Amino acid sequence: MVARRLMRRSAAVVLMTAGLPLATFSALAASGDNIGDARTIVSVVKADFEKQERDLSVGDNVRQNEVIEVSADGKGEFRLNDDTKLALGPGSRLLLDKFVYDSDKKAGSIVLDLTKGAFRFITGVASKPTYLIRTPVASITVRGTIFDLFILPDTTVWLLLHQGAIEVTAKGVCHVLDQPGQLLRVTSNGSVGIPVNWKGLPGHEAVPFDTAFPFVANAPQIDPVPVMERAVIVDGTFPDAPLKACTNPGAPKIQKADDDSSKPKKRKASNDDSGPKTVRRSRSDDDDASGGRNGIGGMGIIIGGGIGGFGGGHGHGYGGRGR
Repeated sequence: MVARRLMRRSAAVVLMTAGLPLATFSALAASGDNIGDARTIVSVVKADFEKQERDLSVGDNVRQNEVIEVSADGKGEFRLNDDTKLALGPGSRLLLDKFVYDSDKKAGSIVLDLTKGAFRFITGVASKPTYLIRTPVASITVRGTIFDLFILPDTTVWLLLHQGAIEVTAKGVCHVLDQPGQLLRVTSNGSVGIPVNWKGLPGHEAVPFDTAFPFVANAPQIDPVPVMERAVIVDGTFPDAPLKACTNPGAPKIQKADDDSSKPKKRKASNDDSGPKTVRRSRSDDDDASGGRNGIGGMGIIIGGGIGGFGGGHGHGYGGRGR
């Protein structure tokens, strides 16, 4: 009799615990786990995980800690499991650094490292503090957002806002970009500028608009309805506005899902193609010297990427529509 009771209790415990991990494990992706899939592939787009490189096709899964690299004439579009949408332009690199997402709580930690090229980022359904986008010189947090990002060869970053708002942090300085159609620059030494129109962006004469922001004139298939017309941005004369305080200055605070204490070994990417790679609110004179408005030192954006290029080397280092 006692043995039967013990067997029943054991069976009940097994049945109860068998259902629990399903909700928990769905929130937590380990290194190498599938976290999304490819929606559009043009020319060659490669994925590199622990030195195992593969050519991506539409429908292929992408994994945490995987580096995505696009050929010079290519394009890649991806959807992550929280409905975040990413578009990568020619020659771009991205590291899918961390993906912890709880669909019930809509919370977690989603970190992307961008190191090279042109990108469009459209937030998914996770709460906005969940997202952290990193570049070689800055970190970015979002407030329900669509924005484009371009990394110049010297690692200077240009940000173009389409919808929502972003906070850009570097060297302890944080600036808000919340006027759709305006841009913000972070220099290679980490000086964060203030929002400007395209024609007031330092250095814009040297780079064609469509090279920096290819998804304006040709909207990505994952989000095909243009948010803003090209002419509105290029000829924009949006008025200056008072600078606004960041709500998450400094290191962005990430809401935790049911994460565990184990941390997978982190890979990094760089925009350097040669061999192994390791990828405040004060006025600056930098923008004035270039014909723009005063800048500010430091910027943060969270998204990462980088592999050693199509020449065969594997790199290390850093490399949506807000609903």
